[in-house]
Amino acid sequence: MMSSVGVFSLKASEGSSEKIVINVSGVKHETHKSTLMTLPGSRLTQLVDTEEPPSELFFDRHPEVFTHVLQYYRSGKLHCPTNLCGVLLEEEFDFWGISGTDVEPCCWAAFRQNKDAVEALAQIDPSVMENDQSSHTRAWQPKIWALFDNPLSSVRAKVIAVVSLFFILLSITAFSLQTHPAINPHQMYVVSADNSSENFIENLSVLPRVLDAVELVCLIWFVFEFVMRAVSCPSKPRFFLNVMNIVDLLALFPWFFRWCSGTYCIKALGFLHVMRCIRVLHVFSLMQHVFGVRVLKHTLRASATALCAFPLILFSCTLIFGAMAYYTELYNIDSSFTDIPSSCWWAVVTLTTVGYGDTYPVTVPGRCVAVLCAMVGVLLIILPVPIIINNFLKFNSLLKTKYSMARKKEKISVHTGPLILELLNKNRGTISMIQLSSKVYILLAEYAKM
Repeated sequence: MMSSVGVFSLKASEGSSEKIVINVSGVKHETHKSTLMTLPGSRLTQLVDTEEPPSELFFDRHPEVFTHVLQYYRSGKLHCPTNLCGVLLEEEFDFWGISGTDVEPCCWAAFRQNKDAVEALAQIDPSVMENDQSSHTRAWQPKIWALFDNPLSSVRAKVIAVVSLFFILLSITAFSLQTHPAINPHQMYVVSADNSSENFIENLSVLPRVLDAVELVCLIWFVFEFVMRAVSCPSKPRFFLNVMNIVDLLALFPWFFRWCSGTYCIKALGFLHVMRCIRVLHVFSLMQHVFGVRVLKHTLRASATALCAFPLILFSCTLIFGAMAYYTELYNIDSSFTDIPSSCWWAVVTLTTVGYGDTYPVTVPGRCVAVLCAMVGVLLIILPVPIIINNFLKFNSLLKTKYSMARKKEKISVHTGPLILELLNKNRGTISMIQLSSKVYILLAEYAKM
């Protein structure tokens, strides 16, 4: 008798024993009813918990997994085979009414490995443009957005990306040259005492005007690029809340504040000039579709939780070693550890292995503290490295898998689409739908192996 859950049972005959035969896809297992009653709430327990339990049960499930499931009933310890996918194991455990959290620690890593990969793959978008194009309201917006946001979309997009990068580097170069005392009018007095310097300034008097013209040309390009990206972006709130877009917008203001001479204006101008330097990070946004950059982005995102613990550990070690250094050098007249804040500065410099040498211990206990501090600093620097490397290798493999899956699906759709239509036209009305479906299935299977 076949039930609604796909279980075939033979009714127990009169006087039958408590032995129960479980047939899983042709593989038979014999056990007792008392064994199956050890896990209340599981599928087998519910099936045999009757006055007349069936003498044989049939399940069309994975036989190798059931071997471990039945062993779980017997021993109370759930192990799983390492040669099977963790997602398959979880599906089988769910069918038998067993929680995956009961897996023993020795098998937990193998059980979770494939599921973690599936979850990571779900977070990786194969293409940013594919998700963004659906949000465009007009036909021309995706084309303009691709030109300025995805350098790999076309040859023209690559040219625009190169031009944008050229103007970014040109703007930063012009800004750097303007800080030279011979060019910056605010620093003329520094070199005006020397006659040779005055002649040098006169010879360079044309440079400020040239740099102003360069800045104006760069500003025109940046305004044009920002407006085009803002108009064609798929989501205005997401665009203006993006950190790099905010930096691009703030970097446009130094030109308009340059003639302001107030103290607050000068400070604001300095902040805005820093935004111009930060704009060089826009290179990474232009390269967001490059494979290596995407791997690095996902690696840093996955490592963020572990990396956030590093500042906390560094802060704790700074306080500990700063206080230890202060009290070991407290009664030394020549000591430069005058207070705990200055000692903490020494601890930070030592822990990060920078070693400026402006502050150092002179007593034997202080030097022992310095040695210990340096050793801990080396360990602190090494600890995040394996995390980043493991995540980088994982996402490198996952992204390759994602891209290969996308290309494979595209290849199948491109090659099989016309063939399926041709097959439908040729066999219309001559064969049944079942026969036609089998031909289509064979065709898809052949291209899937390519």
